[in-house]
Amino acid sequence: MVSESSELKRFSHSLGQNWYHVVLIPKYRFPVFRQDHQRQLMIEAIDSVCKTHSIDLFTKEVMDDHVHLFVSCPPEFSIRKLAKILKGGTSFYVREHHPSLRRYSSLWHRGFMYRSVGAVSAEIVERYINNSNHWIDATQKRLK
Repeated sequence: MVSESSELKRFSHSLGQNWYHVVLIPKYRFPVFRQDHQRQLMIEAIDSVCKTHSIDLFTKEVMDDHVHLFVSCPPEFSIRKLAKILKGGTSFYVREHHPSLRRYSSLWHRGFMYRSVGAVSAEIVERYINNSNHWIDATQKRLK
């Protein structure tokens, strides 16, 4: 886990946890992150945005045509605000460092997938995200 704390968090007037499995998809599901330098740039963007907005990042996986994130956000963030911050911040960061992507009207698809995660299944979600590249490789080998 990137974040140290996976327990209940204390805030000024509340106690709780907001854990989400979020999947972001590039516009038209174009394989934007196929090349290693593009994948690394997105990893840096995710880390930067999460740090800037106090979003705990437990794990991440950048695939060729989508991104999996397991995050915990402050209670004042709705899931829509969380997605807006992640998509807007990463898009800005990537376009700033990769000017050729500026020609597209938007980096991300309008929608996103999310699922709230309880404490019981947190390890399962983390294992799924961390192993998702291995499953793709195994599937491709079977198809050949």
